[in-house]
Amino acid sequence: MASQPTQDTPFGLDQNVAAGLAYLLGPVGGIVMIVGGGTNHFVKWAAAQSITLWATAVVLRIALSIVGSILHFLILIIFPVIMLVGLLMFAAWLWTSITAFQGKEVRLPVIADITTRLFGSIL
Repeated sequence: MASQPTQDTPFGLDQNVAAGLAYLLGPVGGIVMIVGGGTNHFVKWAAAQSITLWATAVVLRIALSIVGSILHFLILIIFPVIMLVGLLMFAAWLWTSITAFQGKEVRLPVIADITTRLFGSIL
């Protein structure tokens, strides 16, 4: 019985599955898909953008929390902003995961530019 040829994706997965998992599993999925091998641009882009998306969300969340703890009187403004960041992050995570599983490339505004700057050499 002949085995299927590798698809030049991490772990021999279909490209849409590998890209979808890169988004679905957050930064861990992104890291696993980047270091897992393969040269498929679609998968590498999804993995890199997933890492950038989650890192940006964490940095924003930390920065807003610090500002909120320093400026206690602004907590009524900062808390809704933190909640909005969380909601936007959830929507971006859901959208990127679903579209990647469908085999469509996603380029998130701002995040795509940061991803290109950070990961340009491996994409």
